[in-house]
Amino acid sequence: MTNPTASAEVALTEIGSLVRGLRIHDVTPTLGPDTPVFFLNPAPQVRPFSRHATEGAAANTWEFHEHSGAHVDAPFHFDPEGQTIDELPVDVLFFRPYKKYDLSEFDLAPGEPATLEQIIRIGERDHLTLDEGDIALVDFGYDKYLPGTPDERDPSWWGRNQPGLSEEACEYFAAARVVAVGSDTAACDLALADGQMSAGTGHGQHFLPNGILIIEGLRGLNAAPATGLFAALPLKLAGGTASPLRVVLLGQ
Repeated sequence: MTNPTASAEVALTEIGSLVRGLRIHDVTPTLGPDTPVFFLNPAPQVRPFSRHATEGAAANTWEFHEHSGAHVDAPFHFDPEGQTIDELPVDVLFFRPYKKYDLSEFDLAPGEPATLEQIIRIGERDHLTLDEGDIALVDFGYDKYLPGTPDERDPSWWGRNQPGLSEEACEYFAAARVVAVGSDTAACDLALADGQMSAGTGHGQHFLPNGILIIEGLRGLNAAPATGLFAALPLKLAGGTASPLRVVLLGQ
């Protein structure tokens, strides 16, 4: 007779070995006072609470907007009947298959929405099959404008300028019944040109009201493979509309 406990231990050991054999890509920007954010949101603030020299131990007090750094929007952000961040299943973003749509070759301008044709073209090129329960990641290539990069702009530029997703592209992702749609920009589907908003039907119509989460502010998607596993856990913030994330992508 098979020992269920022993079988489970063997399975866990095998899973651990498989995971350790994958390459881990950290696609999370460092969160701090200089972290670029969506232009309407305040930057994170941090101040010392205690110091080694005076109190014998170091600790800081943080103040940050829920939608800071790499973060996930809960449905409640735009849907008053939707789940808040603490009501989401703990594993909603944990070890989910992801499919990355690298749109950087199109060099989309601020305020320009990516079209469904472009999404499909990249999907066919990279042999992507979007299944129910997947996470769709859109790499606009806009993290190249962040501070510390060769094409860096003024820190406030990134939060005021970005391409977005056309309504047809949003409908495409929603029809696939993905768990989440994410991007390397400050507002995913919303297109921005010097703070002027356009597109953006994902937030208020196709994504959040349908329980599809939105992940924003990712960095370094270009180094990750087109497919793999997505792993992140949101903070359990009571009544939260969003939560910062530490996001890793696992792949070959």
